[in-house]
Amino acid sequence: MGLIKGGSLKNAIVFTRDGVMNEESLRFPDECVRHKILDLIGDLSLLGAPIRGHVHAIKSGHATNVRFVRKLWDAHQLKRRAATETAAGVWDINLIQQIMPHRYPFLLVDRILELEDRKRVVGIKNVTINEPFFMGHFPGHPIMPAVLIIEAMAQTGGVMLLNTVDDPRKYLVYFTRVDKAKFRRPVLPGDQLRFELELKTLRRGMCTMQGYAYVDDKLAAEAELSSVIVER
Repeated sequence: MGLIKGGSLKNAIVFTRDGVMNEESLRFPDECVRHKILDLIGDLSLLGAPIRGHVHAIKSGHATNVRFVRKLWDAHQLKRRAATETAAGVWDINLIQQIMPHRYPFLLVDRILELEDRKRVVGIKNVTINEPFFMGHFPGHPIMPAVLIIEAMAQTGGVMLLNTVDDPRKYLVYFTRVDKAKFRRPVLPGDQLRFELELKTLRRGMCTMQGYAYVDDKLAAEAELSSVIVER
């Protein structure tokens, strides 16, 4: 087919329907498998980072190997960036969107200010008159719905929870229960909500968090949230 230019019986093994064309037999009974393993090891080395795991390859080739490496690289970069941003103490909206599945008009956290792995998270939501819910809640007297304050609090906690898994894009956080919710003051356009959540328990993907929402350091709302991490 003219695909292997420069190939010959001296530098390649040629197979026909009747077997090996070369006069000399294979050096090993599983030489073809060894060749595929070497191909895979070489392609995985392009990642430039050690792999802690066991790789099973079925009918692999360079094209599929490289696609796999690209997926590993994307996940590795996401985790590395998350670690860098966490060390700096701030996650911007671009990183949040890589972690969280929510989008406009239901992404209700703008920035993560602090994140202690499996312990605590602090995030903010800037409340503006452009929020779509102000059109109907209430005309002439805009107030952020209490249920959306809880949702924004939950999303902030969701960032912390999704950061505990290897590839957050494969998971969702379902909130299963809200307890002891209290609302201390209305949240108005121009306010900045600061959410502080502490992880109480995390076991087998199920967790409870205690959350607080502040405006100008004054408590606006609080609740105990229960949730579960599930695959998409």
